[in-house]
Amino acid sequence: MKTFISTLLAAGLLATAATPAFAHGAWIGERWGDLAVIYGHGPADEAYDPAKVKSVSALGEDGKALPVTIEPAGTHALLKLDGEPALLALEFDNGYWSEGADGKWVNKPKSEVPGAKQASHSVKYSIALVHVHGDMPAFPAQPLQIVPLDNPIGLKPGEKFRVRLLLDGKPLEGKEITIDYAGLPELVSEKTDAKGEAEVTLRNAGVNILAVSHAIPVDGDPAADKKGLTATLTFVAEPHVHE
Repeated sequence: MKTFISTLLAAGLLATAATPAFAHGAWIGERWGDLAVIYGHGPADEAYDPAKVKSVSALGEDGKALPVTIEPAGTHALLKLDGEPALLALEFDNGYWSEGADGKWVNKPKSEVPGAKQASHSVKYSIALVHVHGDMPAFPAQPLQIVPLDNPIGLKPGEKFRVRLLLDGKPLEGKEITIDYAGLPELVSEKTDAKGEAEVTLRNAGVNILAVSHAIPVDGDPAADKKGLTATLTFVAEPHVHE
């Protein structure tokens, strides 16, 4: 697991800046040797309230749940696992964000920002593939998620694989998926088809972070005009072996 998580962090530190238009994401990585929830904009690793980490679950390759403990640590949350997971699933509630009359965004509901132009309730979901050999276990259901149709671990850069984008368990058509969120966030896949599927070209031999955002209009809510969902899928195609 350390190889996977160390590579995630290294990619975040070395990648180029993300485009401002793309939503913040959340995923799981390593911070100075500790397993942690990372929140950021492309390569950025930003501080956040640990209470925003609503849930983290882990599954072994046999599909059985593994215990996970979320430990607040000042400006972020650490994770303690019992066992070796095949995958980890994250829910991160980033709260309400409103654009004020001055064009600046604040982490408050629209009803608390005088003259607010718009507001969104922002929630992040993520799946991290860690130790997956052969068939993947069934993914835990999430409101928005990117599901690989084949195990991408072991592929080479330039090779292709297909993913399915799901919204509340149903195919989401017409969305482009960012295929290198930390390194080149403007690089996207073809639009998903009626089955929610799209072909993705593997970008990196090491860490890969796929991402997508989707907004759902909300009526009659004084706090927000929409619910903004972001999903990420992370994995290391060829884990580095320390010598």
